[in-house]
Amino acid sequence: MSRRSFSFLSFPILLSFITFRFLTAQTDFSQENAHRLLKYLSIDIGPRTMGSPAEREALAFAVGKFKEYGCDTTYIMTFDRFSRGNTNSGIAVGIKRGVTKHIIVIGGHIDSAEPEIEGTNDDGSGSAVVIEAARVLGKRRTQSTIIFCCFGGEEQGLIGSTHFARNFTDIDSVVLMLQIDMADGSSILDFDPDAHRSLSAPKWLITAAVEEFHNLGYKNLRYPTHFFSLNYSQKSGPGSDHEPFLQQGVPAIAFVSDVGYPIHTSLDNFENFNPTGLKRSGDLIVKLVERFDGGIPSRELENYWLIMIWNIPVCIPPWGLWIFLIASVIQTIIAFIAVRKRRQPPDSTQKIRWSGIKMFLFTIIIITFGWFSADVIGLIKGVRHPWLSVINLYFLLAIIASLVGGWIALRVSLRMKLSACPYVFYKRAIIILIIFLILLGLASLKLTVEPAMALFLISAAILIRNPILRLALALTAPLWMLELVFSEWSGILFHEIARLDTTEVPRWFLFNGGIIFALSLYILPFLFAFTAVVKDSPTLKVWISKIRSAKVLIVLVVVLMLFSIYLILQPAYNNFWQRDVHIDQEYNMNKHTMNINISSSEYLDDIIFNRNGVDTSLTSRITKFNFEPKRGFDTNWVSIFRKEEKNKFGDTTHYDIELTLSTKFRPYTVSISYSINGKELNAFDTPHQFRTDKTGKRIDWYSFPDSILTIPVKFSVIGNDSVKEKIEIVFDKLAYPIKVKGEMVYVVPRTKVIQEYSYSYF
Repeated sequence: MSRRSFSFLSFPILLSFITFRFLTAQTDFSQENAHRLLKYLSIDIGPRTMGSPAEREALAFAVGKFKEYGCDTTYIMTFDRFSRGNTNSGIAVGIKRGVTKHIIVIGGHIDSAEPEIEGTNDDGSGSAVVIEAARVLGKRRTQSTIIFCCFGGEEQGLIGSTHFARNFTDIDSVVLMLQIDMADGSSILDFDPDAHRSLSAPKWLITAAVEEFHNLGYKNLRYPTHFFSLNYSQKSGPGSDHEPFLQQGVPAIAFVSDVGYPIHTSLDNFENFNPTGLKRSGDLIVKLVERFDGGIPSRELENYWLIMIWNIPVCIPPWGLWIFLIASVIQTIIAFIAVRKRRQPPDSTQKIRWSGIKMFLFTIIIITFGWFSADVIGLIKGVRHPWLSVINLYFLLAIIASLVGGWIALRVSLRMKLSACPYVFYKRAIIILIIFLILLGLASLKLTVEPAMALFLISAAILIRNPILRLALALTAPLWMLELVFSEWSGILFHEIARLDTTEVPRWFLFNGGIIFALSLYILPFLFAFTAVVKDSPTLKVWISKIRSAKVLIVLVVVLMLFSIYLILQPAYNNFWQRDVHIDQEYNMNKHTMNINISSSEYLDDIIFNRNGVDTSLTSRITKFNFEPKRGFDTNWVSIFRKEEKNKFGDTTHYDIELTLSTKFRPYTVSISYSINGKELNAFDTPHQFRTDKTGKRIDWYSFPDSILTIPVKFSVIGNDSVKEKIEIVFDKLAYPIKVKGEMVYVVPRTKVIQEYSYSYF
């Protein structure tokens, strides 16, 4: 047999073997069935805001499926309050008994963020995976007891999972918790073994998750090192329902699909969802359950810094971080001594002052070019945020624009002379970075890695004499520090920035000026370091002088213009990112005034608003406008009744109030506050959950309480002070009908009814 014929015949055999290996690695988790479950949750039931009838229907649906799929025990664990308010919600629980008392929990949250949001990806998809996993595992004989949970209230702060972890009687028998929070298949899958104010999942769980994921034939599993280091150094921040289990000492991990998906918007819908992620997450969960069904290596949580290197998780313990930190500081000191020996004499006639301030001005030029590059495109296209749909391309635009700014700074430096001494710049670079190191270290040891790496690379660039290596080290030194700001999950940050109202001139200057100043200060030590390396290398000085040439500027400008034209031709919005229009209507029952505010994070031009059959189109670039409706505002949505008893004993008056709120529809939220001229309200009592803030005592419902609420309240007042009661009731409907017409637009409607009342003895 010839070599060529062998190759020709062996290829399909090898392909068949690989295909067979991949298919046999999969589980019997059904993507089609999970997709049908998801459709029922997203389309048939719809948005499932915490406390809503839809959430209760979804919880009942999950319990019914758990029972159908073989769970021995099914129920809804209910709760009617949480730390910030009063809301009836719960957790759908299905228990499949095993031979041993060891328990594995599989969870996803079933609620969605707002009344307009289907929550298909976040996290109807996770709940669909949990329910389908119950079908796969429910009829098996397992060693461990498996509990399937669909949590309510995740979007309001992990309310359901926290309630379960704190109140489940056998929590000490739970040896493993697996959470699925978003399972879209369009992109990467992140794993999250961390929690705020807690140790992390043990290393064996991370290793197992990575191994099983790749054994299944899937790709693109990621741990967002930089974002999680920053996020979990805070007391609170983005997280998922595995956190309360970690905080109870249970090994737990969450699997989260790409957060660049338009979660927390109306575009998180069934139409935009890629169902292949259901199979990916479901297979992984089933494999992990199979792997640890017989037991786990250890229940002890651990502390480490984690990074993925070529699909291998590398966990570095705290002592390893300290070694790297100390080594970086020692190398920095050695480099400092070396460059100090080469410094100009203090009495040198060539000494140039104010080099540090000049460098800061150069940094501002560079950052300004990069920061405003997207705004220039937006100005041409007539939109505020042209980058929402293609944010990574605008990062590239900012880099190109910053290079143009850098060239200009180099040219300006010919007139604004800088010191020729590398020590002047290196000293400033390490001082600023050590300050960063200390400040970040106060938040978390893990956050010292980025500034320590910067110090390590900068000092190496000073010590190494090869100009190419020096240049490479100097250019790569800022990358890890930049990853803290432009992290793996920075899309969340920039989409939140897009929501800010900065159209008014003072706000615009304050916001953009603050950003440019902060980023300039953040980048400054690296420009100091780069300048020190250049000043310390005759070869690099020659290269830099060539970069100052007009030819380089022409090339940069041409590239910038061509790329800008490409971005201008790209649509600003698509099926995933569209213009939001918020219609906020308000009726004051005391003053009988009505006000309507229409706003958007984007310009409102080219959108038609139909009011009482009359179309209104805005032509100017504004983001909000107000008007008072003359007629058509339904003011009969709320009725308020009070029974008031008061008794005076000496200079103290005791009030016993029964407040009844009757609404035409279920309200979205209800807030009642009691205040007494900034003083403490004495002996305040109510059977409902309440909290104390700067305004006094607050009783809140989130969301969709009954249309009739009875609220008993008691309090005491000393002297003649009166108590101010303020009631705010918000609906997810419009009392004054407005229809919105426009392409790529979604509407968020709200109507607020306000009443104020005073309780006084006289």
